[in-house]
Amino acid sequence: MIACLKVKRHDKDEIEDGQTIFIKNGGALLEELIAFCNGRSNPIRHFSAKELSKATNNYDRRQMLVYDFGYKLYKGSLRDCSIIVKKYHDSSLPEFAVQPYKGIAVGSQMSAHRNVLKVLGCCLETKQPTVVYESGGTKTLYTCISTTNVESIPWKCRLKIARDLASAVAYLHTAFSRPVIHRDIRSSNVILDQNNVPKLIDFGLCISIPEGESHVEDAVLGRTGHLAPEYAARGYLTEKVDVYQFGMLLFELLNGSGPLFCFIEGKFVAIDNLNLDKLSNLVYNRIKNEGIEQEQLLDFETFSLDASPLTTKRGQQ
Repeated sequence: MIACLKVKRHDKDEIEDGQTIFIKNGGALLEELIAFCNGRSNPIRHFSAKELSKATNNYDRRQMLVYDFGYKLYKGSLRDCSIIVKKYHDSSLPEFAVQPYKGIAVGSQMSAHRNVLKVLGCCLETKQPTVVYESGGTKTLYTCISTTNVESIPWKCRLKIARDLASAVAYLHTAFSRPVIHRDIRSSNVILDQNNVPKLIDFGLCISIPEGESHVEDAVLGRTGHLAPEYAARGYLTEKVDVYQFGMLLFELLNGSGPLFCFIEGKFVAIDNLNLDKLSNLVYNRIKNEGIEQEQLLDFETFSLDASPLTTKRGQQ
């Protein structure tokens, strides 16, 4: 009898803990949604922790698509529909590393764009909200353009990916009452579907430029190799921070390597110190062998190199 009462008490405690977490997460998400939507809430669908666990086979490792700093992406199936579930790590991470509320708020508003992974809803019963997306693919751009990938993406397809992502970034900057800066644009934050159509994900580091202002200052967040110079130096943010990161992404599409350094003549060289002649020698051989137009290649290279000067000029205005 006493044992039964203990079990019931334990179940009650779990229910109360779950309700407390739900209320805390729900309040924080609603606050973020209202702030981003200028006072108008934007209700999104809620999923239970139980049904998401079932949908991902209890978050089976074989279902995992992406393992990133702070979260994992899992493929799953819910009511015969394919989904992607974003589960944040439960370990103690710095507050800046886990910003699911902003990610859900901005992501739900960006879902109208065809090159953004659509947010279906979230679960507020977990310690950190779990996000549910449409099934937008099973691979990241990072893995697909890597030089170690046997199946290389053709040049024309890479061009289309660049155009599509540029459209998504421009939409983020212009579609809302205030410009929104992503500040975490990188190849591992892009999902490719079966037709290599890119879907931008993870809006957790987004920040809006206040009305009437040309910039905003904030703590320096993001990956070291992807940070624009004036932002890394003094936390100065404009839309050009995303332009810089997009330029680094173009470089990855050309070369298949990381955004910060290149290996040239036996030593690492910073991208900022490259010129067009050196960069032309770094273009992935498989792309060169496709016989691409030189003028087209130069335009691509010029933008990737000019991204840093562009941000610096804007920051000095």
